Amino acid sequence: MHRVRNLILTIIAVVLFAFFLDKAPDLLNGYWQRILNLIAINAILALSLNLIYGITGMFSLGHAGFMAIGAYVSALLVLSPAQKNAMWILEDIYPWLLNVNAPFVVSIILAGIVAAFFGLLVALPVLRLGGDYLGIATLGFAEIIRILITNTARLTNGSLGLKGIPAHTTLFMSWSCLGVVLLCTVCMLRSNFGGVLRAVRDDEVAARMMGINTFRVKVLAFTLGCFGGGLGGALMGNLITTIDPRMFMITQTYNILMIIVVGGLGSVTGSIIGSVLVTTMLEWLRFVENPITIGSLNIPGIPGMRMVIFSLLLIVVIIFRREGIMGMREFSWNIFFPKHKAKPKPKREKHDVVLEVKDVVLRFGGLSAIDNLTFDIKHGQIMGLIGPNGAGKTSAFNVISGFYKPTSGTIKFLGKSIGGLRPDEVCRAGMSRTFQNIRLFGHETVLQNVMTGARIRQKYSWWMTLAPFIFTDVLREDAEVKAQAMDLLSQLGLAEFADEKASSLPYGAQRRLEIARALATRPEFLLLDEPAAGMNPQESEELLQFIRRLRDEFDLTILLIEHDMKVVMNVCDYIHVLDQGVHIAQGTPEEIKANPRVIEAYLGKGAA
Repeated sequence: MHRVRNLILTIIAVVLFAFFLDKAPDLLNGYWQRILNLIAINAILALSLNLIYGITGMFSLGHAGFMAIGAYVSALLVLSPAQKNAMWILEDIYPWLLNVNAPFVVSIILAGIVAAFFGLLVALPVLRLGGDYLGIATLGFAEIIRILITNTARLTNGSLGLKGIPAHTTLFMSWSCLGVVLLCTVCMLRSNFGGVLRAVRDDEVAARMMGINTFRVKVLAFTLGCFGGGLGGALMGNLITTIDPRMFMITQTYNILMIIVVGGLGSVTGSIIGSVLVTTMLEWLRFVENPITIGSLNIPGIPGMRMVIFSLLLIVVIIFRREGIMGMREFSWNIFFPKHKAKPKPKREKHDVVLEVKDVVLRFGGLSAIDNLTFDIKHGQIMGLIGPNGAGKTSAFNVISGFYKPTSGTIKFLGKSIGGLRPDEVCRAGMSRTFQNIRLFGHETVLQNVMTGARIRQKYSWWMTLAPFIFTDVLREDAEVKAQAMDLLSQLGLAEFADEKASSLPYGAQRRLEIARALATRPEFLLLDEPAAGMNPQESEELLQFIRRLRDEFDLTILLIEHDMKVVMNVCDYIHVLDQGVHIAQGTPEEIKANPRVIEAYLGKGAA
């Protein structure tokens, strides 16, 4: 019911704003109409950069370059042959380009597509490196584009730029484009795929273990952001009606960064609010660059002073509210109405599982982390993998779950080889894991964390999330996933925390949440990496019952690493022991307790 209410309120707000835009030419002078246009264009640019930086967590400094591509592509398509013929003075325009002409709407769509294509070319090699390389590469790319525009006179008219561009960017056009971009962005981010984007930002390693191909997701987000940059550049060029290479310096990117920092990284609402504030402030502060007379005091105008004042204001915002005005929050009509919790709907499938590890070797240079490890696990077993520090337990986990590729040997899961597969491929095969150091998506709610884990089981494609009112499978599947996630939270005693941030949970609840997120992938095999780490004796005792319940209620096979011998001996059906990468013993808990080699590995030869 609240969705219908919110939809009605949104439609009313949109209709009222459309009515205002219709009357704006009669109510506002040209200057204020221009500011309204700039707000819409800056909002498009901020949304596109926020998708890259704030939502997916990739630091990019090349938006000015993609704006330049969009502006020039659109301008070259809307200029008439006569205008082109008269404008190219230094060198003749390419004959094939002279008669190219297209409607404005087609030109801005093509501008976005071309910018997205160049964004894809940048992302494919650079995103494989990770870290801050993307920021450096995109900064260089923006400068390369500007230099190419300056020196390809037959294509772009060089440093003279393009003048007399038709002023197609009206209030209706700019705000309609913003409306479409905003609608598609909100729909995408409200879907479970939006949770995947934020998961990649919060913890890429954990996202990979949830079956997410993080490289593909980042390339997609970056390409979509570049499309928005090209679209914004095209609208800007047709608003100003003249463009040249000097317009697209690095300062253009800084201006967009200012908007999303002021509004809030990762917040769509923040991008809109930041666009309104920054655009109007930059225009309003122009008065400080003109001579000012206060009584008998005459203050001369100082060029560039508005940017100095604005920069100081920005520093104050960063110092006192570093998360921006909205932080990562979004506006919702629900703040005016009481909340209603979704009712869980249980649904689960069961499968049989077998894991076989045979003669697995893992070497780092001349060091053997694992040496000829061999074991197998039957369906329904809880098996322990123990050993002193440095024994190779975590390395074994990382090889099985896909973080390391084995040097030699085979790993078979359900009869199929998984040795060398990526973590997301291993997860899709039916295996999930937790980590010794809890890796949650801390900025997301408990419910969103679990729903992210379920994304790999959903069938809809990301592009459907841009228009869920057409592709209704998005809404149906997300509703099912939400109900299943609530069911999982109820089973693990976390339902009361569903709407709280994951980072705010107590330690024990965070452990259970990480397991709930792993269960959301519907695994048939669960790897638990030191689940009792950091727990007191009472919590460890509760963990024993919890692990058994996981095995029985979810029909799981479990492999666990644990240093707490009480947990291992009381919960495991069978135990394997490693020492310096070598498999030294295996047996039931009673057999392992009495094994001299195990005692020697832990306590030394004298104790044995």
